[in-house]
Amino acid sequence: MTMARQNTDQTFSLDKLPDWSCGWLNVFGARHNNLKAIDVAFPLSAFTAVTGVSGSGKSSLVEDVLYRALAKQLHRAQTEPGLHDRIVGLEQINKVIEVDQKPIGLTPTSNPATYTGVFDLIRQLFAKLPDSKLRGYTPRRFSFNAPGGRCEKCQGAGQLNIEMHFLADVWITCDECGGLRYEPQTLEIRYRGKSIADVLNMSCKDALTLFANVPGIARILRTLCDVGLDYIALGQSATTLSGGEAQRVKLATELSRPDTGRTLYILDEPTTGLHFEDLKKLLDVLQRLVDLGNTVVVIEHNPDLIKSVDWVVELGPEAGLAGGYLVFQGTPEQLIDYEVRREALPARQQGTLPISHTALALRPILESGHYEDRPLFDAKHYAEELRRSIEQPDLPDNALSGEDSQMPWESNGRLWHTRNRLSRSGAPCQWDGRILEEVVDRIASSEGFSEIDWNNRTIVEIRASRKSLGWFLHAITGEEWLLKLKFRVPKNTFRKELLIQQLNLRPLNEMDDIPLYGTQPRVKVETTGLWQEVELKICKYEEADRPEFRNFLDLAISQFSQFMARAKEKDVDLTPWRTQGQKWHLSPGHCYGGSSKAQWPLELLEKLFNLLDEVFPEAVANWSNKVLVPYTLEKGKRTLFQVYTKNCEFVCLQLNVAKNAVPLGRILALGRDAEVDGSHADSDAVYLRFSEWAHFDVAALKTFLREIREQILREL
Repeated sequence: MTMARQNTDQTFSLDKLPDWSCGWLNVFGARHNNLKAIDVAFPLSAFTAVTGVSGSGKSSLVEDVLYRALAKQLHRAQTEPGLHDRIVGLEQINKVIEVDQKPIGLTPTSNPATYTGVFDLIRQLFAKLPDSKLRGYTPRRFSFNAPGGRCEKCQGAGQLNIEMHFLADVWITCDECGGLRYEPQTLEIRYRGKSIADVLNMSCKDALTLFANVPGIARILRTLCDVGLDYIALGQSATTLSGGEAQRVKLATELSRPDTGRTLYILDEPTTGLHFEDLKKLLDVLQRLVDLGNTVVVIEHNPDLIKSVDWVVELGPEAGLAGGYLVFQGTPEQLIDYEVRREALPARQQGTLPISHTALALRPILESGHYEDRPLFDAKHYAEELRRSIEQPDLPDNALSGEDSQMPWESNGRLWHTRNRLSRSGAPCQWDGRILEEVVDRIASSEGFSEIDWNNRTIVEIRASRKSLGWFLHAITGEEWLLKLKFRVPKNTFRKELLIQQLNLRPLNEMDDIPLYGTQPRVKVETTGLWQEVELKICKYEEADRPEFRNFLDLAISQFSQFMARAKEKDVDLTPWRTQGQKWHLSPGHCYGGSSKAQWPLELLEKLFNLLDEVFPEAVANWSNKVLVPYTLEKGKRTLFQVYTKNCEFVCLQLNVAKNAVPLGRILALGRDAEVDGSHADSDAVYLRFSEWAHFDVAALKTFLREIREQILREL
């Protein structure tokens, strides 16, 4: 987006700003440090450079006043802004981000991969490889910051810290892992022939080639390359990055996130130390942000960047007490015109206008006449690419993995869980598989149960004949030494003390041939609502091959079956939210959180529903959900909004709106902790929360909801 550059004989005052459809962010009366109560205008959805000699007040204006004020208002930051009267236009901003040159981490384990979040996606990808699934490896296994898969000698750093008494500490390569960070079993998992350690040692450019077919990963790697960091290694220690490299890592991180289109980005001298080619890449990235509808403000001295911006704010004319004045605000061409006019004045009158040092440096460049049209960034194509990268699963295809996509528990679940099973750590399970076989067969021979579900790596499930009524058995098979059997029966079926005595499962401390410890009983009984849940931890077949165990199992089966039969015969309501509907949601109980009862006035929820029915007469409520009430269009399935009714702390209204349709500044005064979630590719979620009447401004809320309704109707 490029601002129309018009000629003028003087700097713009805030009451004579040019027409700009995207609006303005105006700072009035900035007087922090050496600022002289100046009024400054920043065009929205534009690229602005704040210039001036060192000490002229640039950081005081941009960082201390503008950034801190917006961070406090939009993000509730615990910071106090510099002195100023007010800022107008805040409601048009969604969030403010300062991309500074501070290190992205202070330890060797911090690196570009972890900071940008791409390493989380890479770990998820490695955990989804067939060999990882077979061994039971989770993404945590591929983290060098958590025990399980890392080298424990260096704790995943790849280096050892040698403390020197009279000299600086020395870091040496770990002799256990050779600097690879991981234990050998973890490094055996490979994607296209590369281990997780190989990936960390790759440059961003090479990693982009490796993961070109994995959209979510490729998108982040592409942004790192776009900002000129294609040469750095993904796992390069944060302590070895320069300030400029750290700043560009942060910029790439912001670029890779779903865009709000209403964000203000603030950068302090981002061109420091950059080569001309890197400067060009940086400019392309900043212009991309603007083309997407965002606002970019940079503090800068480099004329090669200043010449490319839409708007220039120059402070000065000198430093310290002689600075803090607004020398000029306007386009770069208008800045040159200003200085030309000042120089044309008689010598004795030139002092009536402050000198523009920026114009003196910029004038030869602009007068050379070497202009070039910059192609606009294709925001629509970018949004579509982002949507695909989010929706498409980050899984390698069979050709890449070289394995059959069907896992052993999917092809023959019974064989996997009872004979060939592996624990979550990848080690063979030591508990006797005959226990599970006999328990499952005994249940299957009874009536009132659905088909056994073997198709999960670590759980075997048996549910009621009508699956929606719940489960009876969860057998957790993923532990190395113990099989966990969880039964659900009607409450008061068993007495805990008596059951512990009858089953006689000795504490782990008394089992010498098992490397586990514990003094607690291996029988656990808990009551939740209508049900009693019994958990048994069994290792040896002899513990289950006893009459007492079979009697327990038969009683559990019969009690569950009888309860389901009585519930069906007497029409006992096991899912009251479906049968009671609106009455369920308007009742004070059954809440989740710190209390089972609502801590907010129940009349507030009724008032909200009445308001929604008034503003959205065409919307239809669905009362059959347990914790929320979605509203959809009468002739479609699109969810317009939904009300969360069972959070004990507050009532929450979630509105699903068009991308970038609602800036955060617009809703700050509505409810408590208002939020705009822009993480989805094609829509935003607006959250309004109410916990007391003081939060519930009916008039303001009604006005806002009517605006949302008009937007929805325009879309349709």
